[in-house]
Amino acid sequence: MTIEYLADRLEFLPRLAQWQHGEWGNLRPGDSVEARAARLQSWTNRDRIPLTVVAHAEGEVFGSASLIVHDMETRMELSPWLAGVFVGPDHRRRGIGAELVRRIMSEAAKLKVPLLYLYTVHSEAFYAKLGWTLLEHTVYRQQRVAMMTYEPIKPSL
Repeated sequence: MTIEYLADRLEFLPRLAQWQHGEWGNLRPGDSVEARAARLQSWTNRDRIPLTVVAHAEGEVFGSASLIVHDMETRMELSPWLAGVFVGPDHRRRGIGAELVRRIMSEAAKLKVPLLYLYTVHSEAFYAKLGWTLLEHTVYRQQRVAMMTYEPIKPSL
């Protein structure tokens, strides 16, 4: 398996947009696969936020993760965010999601991001195992979510 920037593997964009819309489309009334694809297309930087990485092998995409400026309209003061972590149903339970998250954590460190945020409905324990810390539990889009943080650049003592 290889993890690369979406910018270098745009052929995977339509499948990723379909997967993500199927998973999260209900959270954005009026959203469409086309709108999701346009957002992903705008997240195709390699050296600045926003960027997206994809996991793939032998021409088959497995999943993706993004580093974006904002992910919660109610918390615009917080930035940047790990977002859109998704592994296709046929590829789950193989460590791909963890590798995608680690890659975004590494990208944040390269970009000298002092604090990274995420929110999750169901995966708090997964992120905690990867070094993320609970910031708070809150309600967002009618769902109880865990907001978490990660320090890509550890402070010196």
